[in-house]
Amino acid sequence: MSASARTAVLSTSARPRHSRSVAAIAALLLGCAIALAAPALSTAQAEETPATSAPQTTADETATESTPAASTPTATEEPNPSATTGPAPAPQISQPKNGQFVGSNRTTVLGSKAASQEIQLLSPRGGDPLCIVNDTSTSWSCDNVYLQNGPNITLRVVVTGSPTLSAEISVAVLGAPTVLGGLTGSESNGWVRGTGHPQAVVTATLPNGDTCNSTADSSGAWACLFSGLGNGSLNVTASQTSSFSEPSSSNSSTPVAIVFDVTAPNAPVVTSPSAGAQVSVAGAQYTGTGETGATVTVFAGAYSVCSAPVIGGTWTCSAGGVAAGSYSVIAVQKDNAGNVGPGSTPASVSYVAESTPTPSGSASATPPVTPTPSPSASPSPDGAVAAPGPTAEPSPTPGPGTTAPDPQAAEPENEGAAASAFPGQWNDPTRFAAAIGPTGTGSPFPWLQAGLLALGALLLIAVPLRLLAGTISRSRGGRPLRALPSLAGRNRVREEYEVAPTVRLNRWLPGGAALLAAATFVMLSGPIVDQPAYLRLLVAVIIGLVLVNAVAILVPLWWSSRVLRLRGTITFLPRYLLLIAAAAIASRLFDIHPALLFGLLGSITLTAATDAVSPHGAHPAAAEPTTAQRGQLAAVRVGALAAFAVLAWSLGSLLPAASDFVTSLAAETGNTIVLAAIGSAVLILVPVGHTSGRRILSWSPLVWTGLTVVTYGILFAALSPMVDQVQSAGTGLTLWITAATFAAVCASAWAWQRFVTPAQR
Repeated sequence: MSASARTAVLSTSARPRHSRSVAAIAALLLGCAIALAAPALSTAQAEETPATSAPQTTADETATESTPAASTPTATEEPNPSATTGPAPAPQISQPKNGQFVGSNRTTVLGSKAASQEIQLLSPRGGDPLCIVNDTSTSWSCDNVYLQNGPNITLRVVVTGSPTLSAEISVAVLGAPTVLGGLTGSESNGWVRGTGHPQAVVTATLPNGDTCNSTADSSGAWACLFSGLGNGSLNVTASQTSSFSEPSSSNSSTPVAIVFDVTAPNAPVVTSPSAGAQVSVAGAQYTGTGETGATVTVFAGAYSVCSAPVIGGTWTCSAGGVAAGSYSVIAVQKDNAGNVGPGSTPASVSYVAESTPTPSGSASATPPVTPTPSPSASPSPDGAVAAPGPTAEPSPTPGPGTTAPDPQAAEPENEGAAASAFPGQWNDPTRFAAAIGPTGTGSPFPWLQAGLLALGALLLIAVPLRLLAGTISRSRGGRPLRALPSLAGRNRVREEYEVAPTVRLNRWLPGGAALLAAATFVMLSGPIVDQPAYLRLLVAVIIGLVLVNAVAILVPLWWSSRVLRLRGTITFLPRYLLLIAAAAIASRLFDIHPALLFGLLGSITLTAATDAVSPHGAHPAAAEPTTAQRGQLAAVRVGALAAFAVLAWSLGSLLPAASDFVTSLAAETGNTIVLAAIGSAVLILVPVGHTSGRRILSWSPLVWTGLTVVTYGILFAALSPMVDQVQSAGTGLTLWITAATFAAVCASAWAWQRFVTPAQR
């Protein structure tokens, strides 16, 4: 081959090789540009159209395969959630259910949520959330959440930052009540107190299953009484039920150990002042012995003088302000559990005013002669004690124009001191609120003593009275001793008027007036002072007398209509007011405490029944009451009064100590019922005239004897403090001799009229 041809061939083969190199370099540069511009292009394409066009290709496949994977990052970019998924789910509450009752104030709330959500359980009362849950779990739980009591307590759960994502339910909540202890502390005489939901019915429970119920007041306080308990410590729980929880009740409360002490303390002893002592009205010291830990209250007549705790078996308190006069000083103690024992043996003490000036006081009576007053001579003795503030500092010598001596000037100050010592509140105690009888002594001797006294009264008083009444009646041929004058009868016969004058009064008016008069007489059976507490006592006495008369009337009426099939009518007896007044005056004169009371204002009279039919069937035959029916009705009346007295006495021993208006009113009402009921039963059992006792004795001497012994025994048990006082005063033997003499005289008169007089005819 020639050189020119070779050159042509080489030039021809070199030209294509040069072209491929240039193309490769151009493709490489184009690929780099595309890689740099790819993110912007992909973003623009995504914003313009979701569907992208076909991928761009080059002339050389090798160049495109050599493009790095990072040149297309849009293929691995996470899409926008709003563009690829639905809305997030709202949280839910699965426990408790909507409308469910929850019996505890602490509970657990459960629910569900999305994995990425933070949720908050909102408080029904507002403020901070009850709990916040922020984890990756799809369930949530809030433990020990507090919910207040109520019928519609709202529970709401929301997503933090998205309040529209929420769930809400409503539940009824009533938590357990609380048990605080006894009425006065950790010890109790059977009463248990605590707090609960207002107006809820609280049930307290003992380990043996015994329960007691109480309704919480508007503040949530409740108290109930267990009966039949012994002494010892017991765990007490409580639950409650309200109107919105029925029939469900709350959970039981945490057990609380309460020491039960149901034994009342014995009567305290007053060692000073002693019986017959004279003390100053300005102030006196009272000392004695009692049960350690108890609180002793001293009474001087109607005055509640002072109170003191018993420390080491002894107690001491000082007070003044008692008006001048003679009073029975008694002391009553209440232990830590609230049990109130009987009163101490009464001691008659004279309170005197120091009106006679001392020798140093006589020197101050002539002030012009004394140039410099003595500190001990200037104030009077009464003034120095009654009002130490204004009288302790000696005053300058009075001038000639001064006319009022110191003792006279001190009188108003002494009265002011008495008023300040006894402010006269409605809650002040009275003697009628003190426990009566031998309750709580723990010894059967007072009851045995009462039974023996009842037998003595039967043999030496009741039976001789019947013998004497029969003797007098037979000696006069059955005629009464003297016709009783009519207190309100007319002095002109009805026929003298064309129309007989009549005055129609409401039947409740004389009954109410007689009841008020009887209550006033009963109050006068003991000393009273001008304090509001004695208005409360008047209310208590009226309530007691109403109940006693209701029992004495309604029970015989029921018996006459249901059992005897006879008609009974209520008879108002104004002369009974004389018996009420006589019993009250005798109690006051002889200082009998508790008082001997009579509280009846009427009786029940049997009339002929009209429901019987005559043998011929023409007209109803009148069935006249027989002696047995009258005696039976009288026995029912006496038995009802005695049973009512025992019931009131038993309930009174379970009541808390008289410490406020309500407890004092309850104690005074109960004591009035006991004394008036048993006193009335005893007096109408006297077999003289047309009394219930005479009718019972005519029907059945055995029934009359049994009722007399029982009622007299209850009476002497109630009056055991008075019996102890008589024995301590040494007059018991004198009374026995007097009763025996009376019985002997009555028996002698009966024997003379029965045996000697017929023989002389």
